[in-house]
Amino acid sequence: MKQAPILKLAQLDPLYVEVIVPVSMLGKVAPGMLVLVTPELPLNTIVTAQVKVVDRVIDAASGTFGVRLELPNPKYALPAGLKCTVRFPG
Repeated sequence: MKQAPILKLAQLDPLYVEVIVPVSMLGKVAPGMLVLVTPELPLNTIVTAQVKVVDRVIDAASGTFGVRLELPNPKYALPAGLKCTVRFPG
């Protein structure tokens, strides 16, 4: 008999933001780059995150690739799981 988990662990600092980016951005996004992240309402704030991982595999069906951002959240001001928009420099 399989036991149900008794604990679910979540890391809130830093938060990781998974972004799906159009292939036209390939070569323009690099690890270490700083980007602006706007979480969905009701927070209405803009925060800075850093690019940590740029996926080198393109999804041919959608013409996109993945990027992982690291977002500092030392006071736990942002809850995990929010939808966000991301603005890359340039």
